Amino acid sequence: MKRISYEKEGTKVPSFIFKMDIIEQLTIWTNEYLSSHLFLVNIEWKVGSKKVSIFIDGDNGVSIDECRMLSKHLSGHLDAMEYGEEPYTMEVSSPGAENPLTLFRQYPKHIGRELKVVLLQNTELLGKLVKIEGDIITLHLKDTKKDYKAKDTILKDININDIKESTVQISFK
Repeated sequence: MKRISYEKEGTKVPSFIFKMDIIEQLTIWTNEYLSSHLFLVNIEWKVGSKKVSIFIDGDNGVSIDECRMLSKHLSGHLDAMEYGEEPYTMEVSSPGAENPLTLFRQYPKHIGRELKVVLLQNTELLGKLVKIEGDIITLHLKDTKKDYKAKDTILKDININDIKESTVQISFK
């Protein structure tokens, strides 16, 4: 467990300003450290929480070792800055299958997988991601009765800007 405090020129800074500063700094350090096949997805630090979660992903996934190395790198930076009053826990991981895709860069590695896509109008689509061209993803829509074996394949092109949320559907077949 590490400790964080923040004082600027002898004056305590409100925690929400500190939170913004540290998230911005963690973002900079993370982006500087990650190799070109890895990328930052999100940093979460909820108000009142003593846990900061850093989510990274990769064009071909991310390994536990890559998460461990980034955690060590970021801890080193925080230790060098001598944060020291309030305890916190830092967790570095991939977003996990249960979390929605938040960056367009996450889509290509899921070609061939089933996605549940919620459009901005709250329309839900279920289908296999078959291709990506520019800002357009193409889904092979699932037939409610015949699964993906229907004679007439229905392909749906969706602009990434029309997507509210996409989640990969895990199948244990």
